[in-house]
Order: sequence, then structure tokens, then C-alpha cells
Amino acid sequence: MFEFLTRRHAAPAETPLSEVRFTREDLFVLLGGFDTGMFANGPYSTDLRSIELHGADPWRRDMAARLSSTGLVDAEGTPSDELVEALYPLNKPGVAIDDGASPQSARKRDSRTTSAVFYMESGTAIRRLPGRRSGFAIVPLGAEGEWDAAFRGVIGCPPLDPSWKGPTVYGPEDRALGEAMLRGDEARIRAYCRYGGDVDALCEFSAALASNSGMLRSMREFIVADYRGSEFDTSLGFSIPQASSPSCWVKTARVFPPCGVVLNGMKVQDGGGSDGSFGYSAIDFCSSGTLVDALLRFHARPEGL
Repeated sequence: MFEFLTRRHAAPAETPLSEVRFTREDLFVLLGGFDTGMFANGPYSTDLRSIELHGADPWRRDMAARLSSTGLVDAEGTPSDELVEALYPLNKPGVAIDDGASPQSARKRDSRTTSAVFYMESGTAIRRLPGRRSGFAIVPLGAEGEWDAAFRGVIGCPPLDPSWKGPTVYGPEDRALGEAMLRGDEARIRAYCRYGGDVDALCEFSAALASNSGMLRSMREFIVADYRGSEFDTSLGFSIPQASSPSCWVKTARVFPPCGVVLNGMKVQDGGGSDGSFGYSAIDFCSSGTLVDALLRFHARPEGL
């Protein structure tokens, strides 16, 4: 279905990539299916009935007619070298970082604005564009040393300020722990977090959080999914991301940039839960490093938990 993607044209683009609006159908064609974060295309956002009836050729022809004047694709829809390089990580089994949770039904609204994928030494973000015409922008994040500033620029987030320092604190996956932190309930926090780390620092952070509403308003939430080692499903003729490796993990990261503190809700595949996963909490005091470093960081399940 997507054999044309093996061809490229090397002519320089006439329109900067950052100024081009892509539809979800464009990105389905260019990526050969769903993007890794299933943001532009996923099971509830893509017209799979149209694919079943007509294939992707009508979408490819429409894309070529609209975008060939930009120089990013030619008259047949073949992407330029620049576009191929920018798209490269977006359908690979890397680490996807979304600024929100993906909807779990077609009736749910997708509140995400950005999905970035980091694979090998490449990183690119898909950003939802505002306005009536909507669509998506493709934002290459540059070399690895540029990822953090570029990613924060896309999502409008300040850098991490390492105000709190200490070893990572571990606890169970329990909503009551978060509620105790919001109340500044030191006794409950100490009762839950008995698996290592600087619990004193966590209690100090919790007390500050409970007394300062501005700290809570500064929080940013991200969903991080590590697909490394997986093989994506192509049985339907297009790529569908699947976490097929036993080393895959997912976390919900609630980040407080002014404090340099990240509350990680970890999920690992070890058969402990009803869905074959096991959840636990890891509160990370980011004394060094960047936001992207913190989001990409895996926190292994501690002994005894």
C-alpha cells in the first residue's frame, strides 16, 4: 500500500516545514499508518472504513495536490529528504511523550496538543494547530542536546529548577498517597513511602504544596510510553504501535517545573495486575538534568514493593 515511501526526491523545499499544515490523512500516508503516540492517527481518530474500502491512494493524491507546491512532496506524493528526516522517529518503537492522556473511545475529546517521539538519536514532535482549519505541524527537535529546549518551546514549559534535592522516593500505586501529599499529611506519607528515598524531602515538598496553591497551578502532566524493543503490528497493511516487548513501560508524570519535582505513576509489565501490569509511585527530585531527561527516565520497581 505504501511502496511509494521507499522513493524520495532531494529537491529543497520551497516552504519551510514549520509553516506547513498537515491533515491526519496526510500523516497516515506519510507514516504508513499510526504515529507512535497515536495522536494524529489512532483507532478512534482515523477513518478506517475509508482505508478498508479505498485504501490510502485517494489520501495520497489529495496530499500531493495540496502540498507539492511546498516542495516537501512531489506530484506523486513522494516526500523530500528533509521531510523524510523529520518524520523518521514518528512511526518507530521509541519513547512517546504526550501532554495528556489519549482518549479511550471515539466519544471522548482528545485534549492533547503535542506528541513527541524520541528514537535513537532523533526526536520530532507533532503539534496540533489552532483555528478552524486545524491540522498538525511537524516540529523536528534537533540533536539530542537540543531536545529539551526545543520540546519545551513547543509545549510552552519553563525549565526544571532543582529547588528540592534528594534520592527518589518510592511508594505504592495508591490515590490516597496523592491525597495525603495535597493535604500535607506527613504521617500518611511516611506510612506509604517505606521503600527508600528521602522521605523527609518529600514531606517538606508536600507541606509547601499544601500551603501554596501557585505550586499546584504550575503542575504539567505528561504520559510517557516506552516502546523500545517492540515490533509494531502491520497485519492490516499499515503500522499500529504495540508494546510487544517485556521491557516496555508507561508512566504518568506530574511535573512541577519551579520545584524540579516529578511525581511518576509507573506501570511495568510483570503480570502483577489484572491487565498484566504492576503500578507503583516514584517521586523524583531532579537535582540535575532537564525536563526531557526526567520524562525519559525509568524508575525500576524497588525491592519489597
